[in-house]
Amino acid sequence: MDDHDEAEAAAIPNNRLIQRLQAKGVSPQRFATAMGVDVKTVRRWLANTDYNIREDNARRAATLLGCTPHDLWPNQYPSSAASALATMSPNSGPFTATLYASRTQLPISAWQQHFADATTSIDILVLAATFLFDTLDGFLDTLLDAAARGVAVRFLVGNPDTATMILRGQEEGIGEAVIARCRTSVELLTPHAGTPGLDIRTHDTTLYTSIFRVDDAMIVNFHIYGSPGRNNPVLVLSRHHEPRLWATLEQAFTQVWDNATPLTTKG
Repeated sequence: MDDHDEAEAAAIPNNRLIQRLQAKGVSPQRFATAMGVDVKTVRRWLANTDYNIREDNARRAATLLGCTPHDLWPNQYPSSAASALATMSPNSGPFTATLYASRTQLPISAWQQHFADATTSIDILVLAATFLFDTLDGFLDTLLDAAARGVAVRFLVGNPDTATMILRGQEEGIGEAVIARCRTSVELLTPHAGTPGLDIRTHDTTLYTSIFRVDDAMIVNFHIYGSPGRNNPVLVLSRHHEPRLWATLEQAFTQVWDNATPLTTKG
């Protein structure tokens, strides 16, 4: 056994961090997504209580888990230092989240984990988002399973029979493709309308963002004029990153939801 192996063998798991994640019902993968780091990094934090974590990551992790850096890494952040860190407002200036230049850069595995980790609620606001049905294995089953275990699922999809969808197709230069995709999504969802816990509505809103919220994590796909959604930026955001931005996005979802039409099994 070399020195590296001996060091790994001697490492003591960070039970404080492990217990905080368990108490919040957050998996290492979902925590990594919210933190904007690779899951391997989170596993290193979990495996070694003396792992030298950067100050910005320690502060962000503490904010996400509702504690102080001292609560998670007491050897590295004494109580006095933790208090000083805790008093620094996470909303006083720029915040750190994960931004992808286009939707296609966010790994499919991240999308799958995002929805699979739901414990209380899922909110989806899209025009069509056929990529969810086409590329996420068992996407509909994931939503149905979540609803069956008590997760409140709300799904907003564009109404294909509206002028709004015709205009979006013209703006993106793809003609009736937007309408066709909306119709496909509605047809896939219609058989499940009325499923307990799964509430589906159609809307005719001009979207500036598509929203995919699961509990306290959100994926936001921005819409740039004349550009299809897959080519536009995606932000992976936690409620604790910036509560004011989170509230703005939640309000947008609610406004569309309140003016949408419930989908029925008759279409």
